[in-house]
Amino acid sequence: MHTVWQDVRYGLRMLGKNPGFTAIAVLTLALGIGANTAIFSLLNQVLLRRLPVRNPEELVMLKSPGPKRGHVWSDGDDSEIFSYPLYKGLAKNASVFDGVLARFQFAANIASRGQTDRGSGELVTGNYFDVLGVRPALGRVLTPADDDIQGAHPILVLSHAYWTQHFGGDAGVLNHPILVNNTEMTIVGVAQAGFSGIQVGQTPDIFVPMTMKGQMTPIRSGLDDWNDSFLAVFARRKAGVSVEQAQAGINTDYPPLLEQQIASLKHLDAKERQAFLNKKIVLYPGAQGRTVLQKDSGPALMALFAMVGLVLLIACTNVANLLLAKAAARQREFAIRSALGATQGRMMRQLMVESFLCALGGGGLGLVLGVWLMNILTQAVVTEGGVQGLNSKVDGNVLGFAVVATVASALLFGLIPAWRVARTGISQMLKDQGSTSSAGPGHVRFRKFLVAGQVAFTVLLLAGAGLFARTLWNLRNQQLGISTENLITFSISPQLSGYDTPRTIALVDQVRERLAGLPGVLGVGSSQIPVLTGSDMGANITVEGRENLNSDEQHVNYDAISPNYFSTMRVPLLSGREFNAGDTATSAKVAIINEAMVKAFFPKRNPIGVHFALGGPGTKPDVEIVGVVKNAKEDHVRAADRSYFFLPYSQFGKLFGMSFYVRSQQDPLLIANELRDAVRQSDANLPMYELKTVRRVVDEDLFAERVIAGLSVAFGGLAALLAALGIYGVLAYLVVQRTREIGIRVALGAASGHVRGLVFKEVGWMVLAGAIVGLPLAYGLARLSESLLFGVHAGDVAVYLVSLSVIAVVACFACYVPSRRATRIDPIVALRYE
Repeated sequence: MHTVWQDVRYGLRMLGKNPGFTAIAVLTLALGIGANTAIFSLLNQVLLRRLPVRNPEELVMLKSPGPKRGHVWSDGDDSEIFSYPLYKGLAKNASVFDGVLARFQFAANIASRGQTDRGSGELVTGNYFDVLGVRPALGRVLTPADDDIQGAHPILVLSHAYWTQHFGGDAGVLNHPILVNNTEMTIVGVAQAGFSGIQVGQTPDIFVPMTMKGQMTPIRSGLDDWNDSFLAVFARRKAGVSVEQAQAGINTDYPPLLEQQIASLKHLDAKERQAFLNKKIVLYPGAQGRTVLQKDSGPALMALFAMVGLVLLIACTNVANLLLAKAAARQREFAIRSALGATQGRMMRQLMVESFLCALGGGGLGLVLGVWLMNILTQAVVTEGGVQGLNSKVDGNVLGFAVVATVASALLFGLIPAWRVARTGISQMLKDQGSTSSAGPGHVRFRKFLVAGQVAFTVLLLAGAGLFARTLWNLRNQQLGISTENLITFSISPQLSGYDTPRTIALVDQVRERLAGLPGVLGVGSSQIPVLTGSDMGANITVEGRENLNSDEQHVNYDAISPNYFSTMRVPLLSGREFNAGDTATSAKVAIINEAMVKAFFPKRNPIGVHFALGGPGTKPDVEIVGVVKNAKEDHVRAADRSYFFLPYSQFGKLFGMSFYVRSQQDPLLIANELRDAVRQSDANLPMYELKTVRRVVDEDLFAERVIAGLSVAFGGLAALLAALGIYGVLAYLVVQRTREIGIRVALGAASGHVRGLVFKEVGWMVLAGAIVGLPLAYGLARLSESLLFGVHAGDVAVYLVSLSVIAVVACFACYVPSRRATRIDPIVALRYE
């Protein structure tokens, strides 16, 4: 131990004697470790972290792949969603499960202490907290007795975060009344700290008994409907019961439940009936909860983590090159130490201690840098990506990763230089010293090999950056079908404040009139489904003359909109007319369809005047098509054009919300206060939310692509900078090593261009070798990430040519100073050089 401390003290002195080397090495490592730590923090929270519940490994998620019928509400995989009657049948199984729970997220207008806020709630079964093992921080949690009769238990449990943020952690909130979606509820408890539901990215503010769904979602209850699927279902396996046993056990109960459900379905042929009855329950690991966000963002996070890992590898290669140069300058020292009896192991240990000291400095600074990057990324993900519940705290996993990255870096960049120095014998060291202070040819070749590796990894990162930047460019230049210029949007949910359908329609009409009367407003439209937010609504339809279509071909997405909606959004009307004030609840039913629907249902006839019906075979077509509009992006910028029809909101029935679109002559944010006043004048207690420009809506929809493109370009730029430093270091070293040779060439009449060519030749071989290795690697990574690309493919030659051009330019800049120095060598000085 005493000798180790000696090595540490000596290592600190050596690093202190070379502050330039130390600063460059520490900063290089800090950049690599910091970037890796920041990306790992996101990856850990999204992909790795398990639910903060009791024995999460015992939880399983239920899925039922196969055909669905009726109304399906899902923000992910439809096979994960069950109806309430179906859930109750599954929950009776006590042979393989200790409990089966269900949950459903809903939007909540929460009024307390004179203020109404837009929040998020979760309808949960009475055994929810018990099955998960979540305890109360205050009061009590929900129990099965709170969930036995529909509408009979107006109580709720606050999330710990909502309690601290909105009530200041006041214990007096127990039994306090609170208005949720126009229903007076009583607070009975606060959930334990750190628990925010069972789906990453969603943070419910309140937990409400499932049997209160009719009050929380007044548009649709669905608790008694076998074909209204909206519940995510989880179960806890009994001790000693494997997943396979549990799956076999639950599937013995499932067929009778399907028989009950199919009895309520109509218009199924024999094939569809058999496919429905053949469905099975499949159990998936539930330790991480619902994995909607993981599936959506997992590939992008893994691609970023791979790229930032390459940045750290390039950083380590750079530091290894620096250490090799430093070790070459210390060969005489190690020769003397070896002659005095120092063993190879002792010399290796000394060099490894110095490497670990460098890595320790880089890791500490990298952790600070990583926290800074984590704050920026987390804030962006939460505010623009709409992903809730993420934070930038350094927990045990993040700290452990930083430590592992630091140790791995020290081994990676320190072990090979230490081994090469220690294995060189005394005679070889003295021979390599020769008449200069340079190392031998083997040492130089190894450094060239490291630089070629840097070039290969840099080409890989530059190609990735090019592909992702091209993807973002293509998406930015997509034809949306709407104009985002001076267009602003906001939403309201009158039904959550107790409005029935006639009052909602009257309110929307009134708000539209107030908005249209504002100075500078060019147009006002509204729709039930906000555009480019990932939301959609669909139904099967029956079209006159096309009654023989199967159920998949009959399914079409639709929306409920206002008059002047298309003119406000600047969606071209191709034929027919827009909706007008004459299209009311009592007038003939009408619809407008898009180009894609014309191609799918009316390829050889004019759709104007044709009728269709919402529903399957047997329903009477009673909706007349009165217009055709050009295709426009509805749910995502990436989405392909698909069949869509639009109904007047006055004829839709129960409206569950309305998004308004206002086009102005100037920056629409300048009239934001006037928009708020217009809503407030109609109903002072109605929350208004999601007030933003439509350009920001587009930015939010492209958030993942923006992050990937931005970070990949940053990583590619950092890699190019590190590669330039590596190339510069090796070339500068080569010029020093070949000083006598260059001097002789100049003395014999070699021109400066010839001397410069010697230097450029060296860098050319390194870049060529790196490109030969890097290009296939880049193509392979691109193939793996092809699902993230848009409008560009893995084999896009232009991207690889640009990547090679960038690395070539970087290499030329890196060798400018060494080549210039070589041309200025004085032959007389060179001949005396040692």
